[in-house]
Amino acid sequence: MPLFKPVSLYLAIRKEAERSATEDSLVLDGFDPSTFLSAEALWGKLQVHPDRMVITDGRFGDDFCGIDLTRAIRAKYALPYVYVVVLSTLSRLSEIEEGLAAGVDDYLIKPHNRFQLRSRIAVGLRWLAYIDSLHAQASSPATSRARPDPRAKPAIRKS
Repeated sequence: MPLFKPVSLYLAIRKEAERSATEDSLVLDGFDPSTFLSAEALWGKLQVHPDRMVITDGRFGDDFCGIDLTRAIRAKYALPYVYVVVLSTLSRLSEIEEGLAAGVDDYLIKPHNRFQLRSRIAVGLRWLAYIDSLHAQASSPATSRARPDPRAKPAIRKS
């Protein structure tokens, strides 16, 4: 039984067996993943049809890796926010720091299990909901007209 309402996400993993296993576990958990063979292919689709959640390998063996994908996403999409999870065998602190500095929201070291990934996605969904609520609150007409002028002098009441 799925734990979440159907949520679409983009998944780019280079190795076929790993991509298939990850896709299967995501489907079992109620997600609707669209899979890609490379970060570059995912980026092409994202530009045409944006999604809010991206899971990608850190390295693909080509010039455009998951970190490059994250940089491209951050450069193009401020809102709506895209939550990025990078899966990687690279576990040195400098590699993790590079990913986080590029704008990766979560960095999961391989091998990971289904429950770790599901938990990271749940955190991402909560974060996206929070960002959406802040954006809705900020753009609501009630909040924009209710703000007092900070330069105005306070009214003095006479008794």
